[in-house]
Amino acid sequence: MFEDYIAGQCKEAFILGVLCFCGMTVLNLDYAGLISVVITFTALVPILGAYIGGAIGVLLLLFISPGKALLFLVFLIVLQQFEGNVIYLRVVGRKIGLPGIWVLVAISVGSGIMGIWGMLIGVPLTTILYQLIQKNVRKQELRISNSENTKG
Repeated sequence: MFEDYIAGQCKEAFILGVLCFCGMTVLNLDYAGLISVVITFTALVPILGAYIGGAIGVLLLLFISPGKALLFLVFLIVLQQFEGNVIYLRVVGRKIGLPGIWVLVAISVGSGIMGIWGMLIGVPLTTILYQLIQKNVRKQELRISNSENTKG
């Protein structure tokens, strides 16, 4: 389960990096490749990682133009909201077989309890619990179905 979660995180980080590069290229911002690579790697940290990479990007762009740095910051906030609320929940959730809402709950509760480590282990633990409960429910449904068939 943890392996699937890490694979999903890597896929999501790559998608974010590509979207960042495309957006920065369209906006004609400098260091698009460098900043996108930094954001890709920092995005491996759930929720906050891309913002850490974004802070590095803003600092780099501040040396060129405060206007470009501000434009990049606005772009990154919009991109991160889209990525966090749409892409992340679908990519990671689909990879590990957990509905998106439970991924969000797992990250929120995990981060509240154990910080960054809670974010990293919260989703795999929630997935295991989800699958155990799902297996138990199916077993109970089968038992009930079988008992109804023997009565009727």
